[in-house]
Amino acid sequence: MLALNDFSFEFAGRYLFKNASWHIKPNEKIGLVGLNGTGKSTLLRLISGDYELREGTFSKPSDLRIGFLNQDLLSMDIGDCVRDVVLSGRDDLVQLENEINRLIEKIEVEYDDVSMQRLADAQERFGALGGYEWHAEGDKILEGLGFPTSSLTRSLREFSGGWRMRAMLGKLLLQAPDLLLLDEPTNHLDLPTIQWLEDYLSNYEGTYVIVSHDPYFLDRTVNRIAEVAHQQVFHYKGNYNEFLEQKEERDALMMRKYENQQDFIRQQMKFISRFRAKASKATAVQSRVKMLDKIDKIEVRQDEKRDFDIRFNIRVTPGKVIADLRDVTKSYGDLEILTPSVGQILRGDKIALVGANGKGKSTLLRMVHGSEPCGGEIEQGWNVESAFFAQHQLEALDLKNDLLTELGTVSAEYTDWELRTILGCFLFTGDEVFKKVKVLSGGEKSRLALAKTLITQSNFLLLDEPTNHLDMFSTSVLAESLIDYAGSCLFVSHDRTFISKVANKIWWIEDGVLREYPGTYEEYNEWVSTRKVEDMRLAKLDDGKKKVVATPVAQSAPSKDASPKSYSKNELKKVEDAMNAKEAEMLALAEEKMALEIQLHAPEVASDFNQVARITEQYDSVNAAHALVKAAYERLFESWMLMQES
Repeated sequence: MLALNDFSFEFAGRYLFKNASWHIKPNEKIGLVGLNGTGKSTLLRLISGDYELREGTFSKPSDLRIGFLNQDLLSMDIGDCVRDVVLSGRDDLVQLENEINRLIEKIEVEYDDVSMQRLADAQERFGALGGYEWHAEGDKILEGLGFPTSSLTRSLREFSGGWRMRAMLGKLLLQAPDLLLLDEPTNHLDLPTIQWLEDYLSNYEGTYVIVSHDPYFLDRTVNRIAEVAHQQVFHYKGNYNEFLEQKEERDALMMRKYENQQDFIRQQMKFISRFRAKASKATAVQSRVKMLDKIDKIEVRQDEKRDFDIRFNIRVTPGKVIADLRDVTKSYGDLEILTPSVGQILRGDKIALVGANGKGKSTLLRMVHGSEPCGGEIEQGWNVESAFFAQHQLEALDLKNDLLTELGTVSAEYTDWELRTILGCFLFTGDEVFKKVKVLSGGEKSRLALAKTLITQSNFLLLDEPTNHLDMFSTSVLAESLIDYAGSCLFVSHDRTFISKVANKIWWIEDGVLREYPGTYEEYNEWVSTRKVEDMRLAKLDDGKKKVVATPVAQSAPSKDASPKSYSKNELKKVEDAMNAKEAEMLALAEEKMALEIQLHAPEVASDFNQVARITEQYDSVNAAHALVKAAYERLFESWMLMQES
């Protein structure tokens, strides 16, 4: 399909590629990975034709259709409505539709056989090319990308950059080119939309190359990995996890070969040094010297990962409760974001706030921080010192400072070496630390603002999309640092790998109510799947048919036309028995919690730190189990109520 052979490319006086090669075959699903600055986006621009290749050869069929989604599309100012922008991905159908409309208008005024034949031919071609499903397919893609039906007639220029990017992605998906190039397609997408895109790409019949820093996404969408490193492109079969395993095996094999060769060279050099002065050994010495000159020496390519270990310290230790949310509400006029909700953030919690865009996640984050007014009460705990990161904080940066100076304004406790290490983690290396803030791009300013937030020594961090603009390595370093962080954290993120590593609780907003799952993201996903299966099982009819039921995160209103279902006494009894069992479990766990609370208040225990720590750990475990049982009981109760009403 496409071949780059022995190509080199120089950018800003530095070679990104040197005598590299890359062949793309039909139906390959390729993930293009590598550290920031190694040339991934440049490679896509070479393939798309945005950049001209001057060294090496580039061959592809003349009729190869290439679609390229890149971050430059964020700034596009198009007056057409969203639906028309997406439909324009099929230019052939746009032209045919215009021709059909023109011929119809002509025939309505002046009928003739030639125009009728042309109309019939155009309509036949239109149908053969899928024209009659074209609009519906475009709307389906837009719906999957999160656009409400009511917004499809709005001008694209009315939308933010992130929504414009979604529209351009929709245009490319509808176009279905032979080769699809996607540069960070999950940027600006929420979790439901990312999952939709995964499903869409898994059924995509063409070839695509994806640049992404989301391992979770790559694992589900690619069957090949191309790694850009050391001015070369290395190729691996399998998804991202399989690539990591193969890379580790390859590196270990190369190291063994290198060590064996170095041992052989040392032996030969030892022989040469020992017998160089002896005439009787001159021939043997010269023979070995020539052999060493001709030997194809193995080079061990050091991994380009930087060795950073950043710890975010806290200035003071807070109380047990960081924030207590009591009957919290939020609305904008008639738009209700949050109905009376409760929640509690405890010391050591790392809570991920997940869900679709527009549900109020960032609003809730600001409410907890205190920068957004709300109804109800949010009480901050004793000794809590919070730090908040969001995109609007970019405006607080001093444009006159260089990066090192700006980061140093947070605290005088950090040395220049420590500040440079922190900046390196956020992708600012070498002399880049002396760049002025005013020349930074939006993404670079975002990384600098995040770095400033994280080194404030606060004991409560509120982070809105902290992994945007970070590569895989920096995201991993940030995750490890937050895992070791002694404070608490509430963060909004759509990076599932990051959430899986960091979060010990999950929050989401369902039907305007704040919900909590007291466990990891993997456990939360498993619970959601189990909940869905259980809902489907309870909704199963006697004749084997199934009715439409609620999804795990939203209750659907029953159809007015649907005839009510009549449940048998046996079915009701099964649900009631399950409710009674869960209620007994809740009572037992509640008694266990009370017993542990009594122990904690006992004077002989309160004075023993080790006992307090042990009993607190037991209490947290029992409390989490109680929350799980309570959630299961509430689901059963909701099902029982629906059965009673039917």
